[in-house]
Amino acid sequence: MSHAARASRFLIAAVLGLALAAAVLAAPARVGPQARAAEKPDDEAQRVVFIVLDQLRPEFIDAFGMKHVKRLMRGGTSFPNAYLGHMASETVISHGVMTSGQLPKNLGWSDEWYRDAAGVLGPRGQLHVTGSLGQEGFDALVEHRGYPKLADYLHRLRKGSTVATIGQKNYAVWTMGGPGSDIRLTFGGREFDCDSDGEASWRGPTGVGVPAYIAAPECGRFYVDGDSDLDYGTADTSPAWMYPLAGARDMPGRDPEHLGGDVWVTDAAFKVMNREDWSGLLLTYSGIDKAGHMWGGLNDRRPYPGGAAFTHMAAAAKLADQQVGRVIRKLRRDGLLDETLVVLTTDHGQQTSEHHYGEDGPDRGNYNWYYGADSDEEYLDPQKQIRRLINGTGGNVEASMQDSAIRTWLERGTTRRKKQAADVMATLRGVRATYYRDGRHYVLRWNAPRRQWSKAEWSWWRKHGQELVDTEAAAYGPDVIGLLRDGASYGVAGDHGGHQEAVQRIPIVFYGAGVGKASPRTPLRSVDILPTILKELGLRQRFRTDGRAHPLG
Repeated sequence: MSHAARASRFLIAAVLGLALAAAVLAAPARVGPQARAAEKPDDEAQRVVFIVLDQLRPEFIDAFGMKHVKRLMRGGTSFPNAYLGHMASETVISHGVMTSGQLPKNLGWSDEWYRDAAGVLGPRGQLHVTGSLGQEGFDALVEHRGYPKLADYLHRLRKGSTVATIGQKNYAVWTMGGPGSDIRLTFGGREFDCDSDGEASWRGPTGVGVPAYIAAPECGRFYVDGDSDLDYGTADTSPAWMYPLAGARDMPGRDPEHLGGDVWVTDAAFKVMNREDWSGLLLTYSGIDKAGHMWGGLNDRRPYPGGAAFTHMAAAAKLADQQVGRVIRKLRRDGLLDETLVVLTTDHGQQTSEHHYGEDGPDRGNYNWYYGADSDEEYLDPQKQIRRLINGTGGNVEASMQDSAIRTWLERGTTRRKKQAADVMATLRGVRATYYRDGRHYVLRWNAPRRQWSKAEWSWWRKHGQELVDTEAAAYGPDVIGLLRDGASYGVAGDHGGHQEAVQRIPIVFYGAGVGKASPRTPLRSVDILPTILKELGLRQRFRTDGRAHPLG
């Protein structure tokens, strides 16, 4: 998920990134891709390529003919019963979970809003929008918890090697890579006038350790047109107007010399592969996510209501699939496939908003998602249902995030006040169950009678509802949670965040060095990915994880 309110943070990040890149110009060239670790034979994993196709609901793979993803699934170990296994089921949480083995309650942040209960970032109790924290903020939260991430382990696997994390969304890159990632490369803000029209509307590469061969020359290949007016027809067409495109960050655009989107990620990865002695590439692609949010996923079929064809689901899925194929071909051409463990997954599934309870029309209030204020941002235009929650609690709502679930932070969080808020939340449209936090777990306050649930809804909730909400149970997490019916959203056309099976079901695939063909029935979760990687690499865990390792075929 990428929110328009985050764009201002990119401006600062871009300046930092270019300064770092300038410093790299004088640095000596690193060893190229043919370097080998002598202590491990070629048929064992010496490298990891971790691919995240943001919002890849498993049904998309067949529906949109993703042949390269299917080839990996057939040729490796694929877990058809995998599910995310945590809330909040969204980008800014899951990218941290999958590379740390920590559930959100132990990750350091558990949702879009973060209450700084321990005073890690500033005054105790201060609220923050996690997607706007920036690299330094996320690094501080990781270091406060003290756990290593995948990048740290890869440095133990290959001392002196480079780990690079690359993606369009800055918060996905910060949370996936962590402090141990040598290169963290993403898009900066709109501050370059690369078409000489008098307006600084182009985005350039930024991040941590940005190599000069990517940052320079200014306005070269890795700079793209980010004009917010460049929406390719998505701002005027329902339902895409809820969350329209703005330039060529998430989608490639039409300039062949400056393609953005998923192509940008792969092209940057190839530059790193050609110039660095790398042990890890952590690649996160957001094209499917953007199309899914705009158009609603499986319902996005021809004839299209509007918007350029490349903005729709079929084109976004095809483009993402092509990048998977490109990466595998590159590994094979470089002679590295037999020594590389490839992991492919997503950060959340998706459900089409068949029951949309957010605001309609252009005046929808913070994209329907947010209510609250932090130290420098305000989202104080709540949709009608959240206004009911605020009024029903006597104004006790400090912040709220609502997409396919409602998560709310209270100003006064006594048990009585939490129960009151949960009772009010139970009256909101689409709500099926409410919980309030009691320390390190949530207490079920209310659930709709059995007759209001479908058989599938009831079965999934009974099996996973308590498990999923408890993964957010931390002092920085929400005080009250409301779970919604299937197909319900308070956010956009295709949404995430909640407990529903469509949001929780994800693909998890391992391929490459030492991995056989298998389809275990194991219900693997995102939190299990890191321990499983470490077991496959023969590395000992240096910190307790919430996940556990599973054997690969």
